[in-house]
Amino acid sequence: MSLLRILLLPISLLYYLYQLIRNKFYDQGIIESKHFDIPTISVGNLSVGGTGKTPLVNYIISNFKNNYKIAFLSRGYGRDSSGYILADEKTLVTKIGDEPFLIKKNHGEILVVVSEDRVLGVSKTINENSGVQFFILDDAFQHRRLKCDLNIVVTKYDNPYYSDFVLPTGNLREPISGIKRAQIIVISKCPNNLGEVQRQEIIKKIKPSDQQKVFFTTIVYDESLVGRVDLNVMDLTESSVLLVTGIADSSDLEKYLNNKKISFEHLKFNDHHIYSKADIDKIKSKSKNKKIITTEKDYHKILDIKSFENMHYIGIKVKFLDGKNNFNSEIEKVIN
Repeated sequence: MSLLRILLLPISLLYYLYQLIRNKFYDQGIIESKHFDIPTISVGNLSVGGTGKTPLVNYIISNFKNNYKIAFLSRGYGRDSSGYILADEKTLVTKIGDEPFLIKKNHGEILVVVSEDRVLGVSKTINENSGVQFFILDDAFQHRRLKCDLNIVVTKYDNPYYSDFVLPTGNLREPISGIKRAQIIVISKCPNNLGEVQRQEIIKKIKPSDQQKVFFTTIVYDESLVGRVDLNVMDLTESSVLLVTGIADSSDLEKYLNNKKISFEHLKFNDHHIYSKADIDKIKSKSKNKKIITTEKDYHKILDIKSFENMHYIGIKVKFLDGKNNFNSEIEKVIN
């Protein structure tokens, strides 16, 4: 922990107290939460960024979109607009944010909505679109004005919430006690060979209630890269590579490339970064005689400004170490 974070501890203690009181007011009904008749599922976290929510959202949508009319609702981080927007196939990434844009591109048949006010977002979507059967809300765990039917909290294996502290000394958005509101806790980005003994040790630290379920997932990267021409990840072992990322945590991708013995230069931007012409010029300058590898959401944001023939993105999926059917059953209980 840096010296600056330690010095900010008094602010963290005040923030801790504020969040504790806020949660207590909501828990006791002093501040009201809005509940809707149509099921709402929140996929969130206790900490800021990089826990792996988006791959899990993609998993849920992929498994249920053929049988249900789904609406996905996000705040729309990083967009240059405000208010309520219902996306269509022509909506620009700058208007709704990178993650909603990606969801709409990959799942065109579902409704994708952005709204800072989640209650307004759900209400307006229901009023203006018939037949919605359930909502998936991105990063709404702390948005307590909306009472969700199912709260899924995602926490990273190598940086779990129970070993952290509230902002700004730590990375938690609220005290650890907030986990009690979650019905499902997903330990994400686990080693593929995580054993039962290790899992039980983690579960002991979580101390789930009888009503809480704990699942373990890992990340799988696609070996076939997407771009103008076909490319396999192993083709990169004999190439010069420029890795371009604008995500909260790129360490897993870096580790994956290193394990594949791929050498790369890393051009790193902040999460939800909106690329400028100057950024594109920098990418162009650094990528001479190199292959550009990036994430799917960065790929589309860069393409919005300039097309690179030598640019590919590496796809990512979530994989349950076990209990996938049980996880799906928990979703079905809520939406049926």
